[in-house]
Amino acid sequence: MPAIIDSHAHVVREFFPEDQEEVIARAFESGVVQMVNPGVVLDNLDELAELANRYERLYIAVGLHPHEAKHWSAQADAVVRQAAKNPKVVGIGECGLDFYYNNSERADQLNAFRAQIRIARELNKPVIVHCRDAWDDAFDLLEEEGQGNVRGVFHCFTGGPEMLSRINKLDFYISFSGIVTYKNAKNIQDAAREAPDNRIIVETDCPFLAPQKMRGKRNEPSYVWHVAEKLAELRHRSLDEISLQCCDNTRELFGLPAV
Repeated sequence: MPAIIDSHAHVVREFFPEDQEEVIARAFESGVVQMVNPGVVLDNLDELAELANRYERLYIAVGLHPHEAKHWSAQADAVVRQAAKNPKVVGIGECGLDFYYNNSERADQLNAFRAQIRIARELNKPVIVHCRDAWDDAFDLLEEEGQGNVRGVFHCFTGGPEMLSRINKLDFYISFSGIVTYKNAKNIQDAAREAPDNRIIVETDCPFLAPQKMRGKRNEPSYVWHVAEKLAELRHRSLDEISLQCCDNTRELFGLPAV
């Protein structure tokens, strides 16, 4: 069976209260051989750790989403650092900037993102970046605070080809979600055609953003195949080629073992 990795899935009880185990099992049965489950808040770290312990092929990341950046503090910094000692933690995040919703003040977002980039650099872990309507600020912080020594990924990429040069300069990865399958996502699709082979990965960002063929349904990791299919179509490659490339890239980014 072909294999794929869902590089960004939120399979926590908040979103899958009754069928979490079934959803994870369905993903593995569909050929999702590994998945990364990033944190967005700091009050479910025990659940993340328990999931990573229960499922050998499920990995986690720890961080504070920009919507929650107003809660960043010295204590939060210490909590993230302590949680990151778990060997199943493969990244810092999901963190970043969201100037579209502005659920936290911009100053708080910049402060929390800066601090988490610093943690990623000091712990030598990749940073998982959420960026919406804040590209210049995100690039500037990553260049300034990362000091050329931070790896990472722009998850759920919503930019266009014009972003690729600065992303390439950072040597970051680009993760495409179900959005790339939407009919009105022409700019994202253009970026998906042009992004370097060795920097593309796929994700669901479940339970959000179900791909076009599943619109209206709650998203889940098994649907990542629809994202890979669209990427294969856009890049004029076979699904097997794209899935293999994305697996190799995701393992390189997060240091995941081959399976």
